[in-house]
Amino acid sequence: MKAAKKITVIFLSIVCALGLAGCTKTKKGVQYYQYMYDVVEDWNKHSDPNREDLFGYGEYLYNSYLILCPRETPTTLADFYFYWAASIDVDYYAAYFTCRLTEEKFDGFVEGLDNFSITTDNGEMKLLRDDENFHYPAYIVQWMDYDDKWETLEYFLLDEEENTVVFVYTMGALQKIQGYAKYNVLPKKGEIIPEDKANVNDELGYHSEGFTVYKNVYSGLEGATYDISFLQYLA
Repeated sequence: MKAAKKITVIFLSIVCALGLAGCTKTKKGVQYYQYMYDVVEDWNKHSDPNREDLFGYGEYLYNSYLILCPRETPTTLADFYFYWAASIDVDYYAAYFTCRLTEEKFDGFVEGLDNFSITTDNGEMKLLRDDENFHYPAYIVQWMDYDDKWETLEYFLLDEEENTVVFVYTMGALQKIQGYAKYNVLPKKGEIIPEDKANVNDELGYHSEGFTVYKNVYSGLEGATYDISFLQYLA
């Protein structure tokens, strides 16, 4: 009886693994930029809801609104990588792109990052500037649960010598990006959010600690005030 039960468990594990293997997509190259949003069409094929996008917080979602990513492919786009893998209780995502700008547009974009905020009745949230913990100057949109299954990381790196903006977003798959990118996108250390800057503490149920600019808009951006007009520098 025990042997039969063991065989059944192994069989079910293999079936599950094979099923999940079919729910993995990898896209490389600037021609695939829109897949970052179109992936929901493939996602819907393996899920019950018929969603229009993957924005928002919860199992299998982006746990982000990617508010600082252009919705249309930027003309300045130099490189793009995207990875999605369905899993049992969380989907893994990785998005990486670079845009090479003129010096004037680069400076304008950085100024936009400096001034960006999301304001609601509950207050104002700004990006975190970090000049110490990465190999390039960084602006952190989200940094929660680094090196954990539920990690949600979202940030910009600035190659000031080449006037290039490097965007990194991931749910639990940062090493996938590093394996592809020509830039070193990894932090120099895991704990980069100082205690006085951390604003997440088990509020989402599955995130334990860290920082997110979406602190006051977990349920949606409706009613929030923000200015993303500086994304025109990437257009």
